[in-house]
Amino acid sequence: MGIQIGSLTRDDVDRASRLLSRAFAEDPIITFYLRGRRRKIALPAFFAAVLEEMLPFGHVYDAQINGRLVGAAAWLPPDAVGPDDGAKRRARRYQQQVQRLFPSSSRDLYAGFSALEDFHPREPHWYLAFVGIAPSWQSRGMGRALLQPVMDLADAANRSCYLETPFPRTHPFYERLGFTRRAEHSPFPGAPQGVVTFLRSGGDNRRSAKDDKG
Repeated sequence: MGIQIGSLTRDDVDRASRLLSRAFAEDPIITFYLRGRRRKIALPAFFAAVLEEMLPFGHVYDAQINGRLVGAAAWLPPDAVGPDDGAKRRARRYQQQVQRLFPSSSRDLYAGFSALEDFHPREPHWYLAFVGIAPSWQSRGMGRALLQPVMDLADAANRSCYLETPFPRTHPFYERLGFTRRAEHSPFPGAPQGVVTFLRSGGDNRRSAKDDKG
């Protein structure tokens, strides 16, 4: 297929945020809080805020095929200490857009994500904020290709990788990559379900790509 994995640039934030909005269009938690026609505006702004906040750490990746963006993944490295002031301002502008559109429900949504931080491993680890693939390109190996660069870094440094997912269908995919299920948490009041956390220990988790369909 000629997949090219690279670093996402700020020039591609808008394009990537629209792609992630399509990839997460059925997210049971985000779509519970961001409902109706306004979601078409709020959802890209939600993802753009996360991208802007994480870009300075240098581990936001994209997948392209013939110049077409088909996937994105955002990681927070173990030594992350906070984005710079410029990134905070850009992220805040997008967050304010979401909050203006959904003043009450967005408060609960952001509070839920903040509460999830309490469940992170205590030791330094790589945190996968999200990985999204364009719907028409899902189940073609994009997921593994996007996650592999950081998994290799984690293995080389004997660091763990950690994530949360609200999608039960993704559990086998992460398990094939060496992740193990830890727990389920529900810090989102009223949402139809919670998220399941997964942890991948570093150093000895390399798996063959031939087994991956994600």
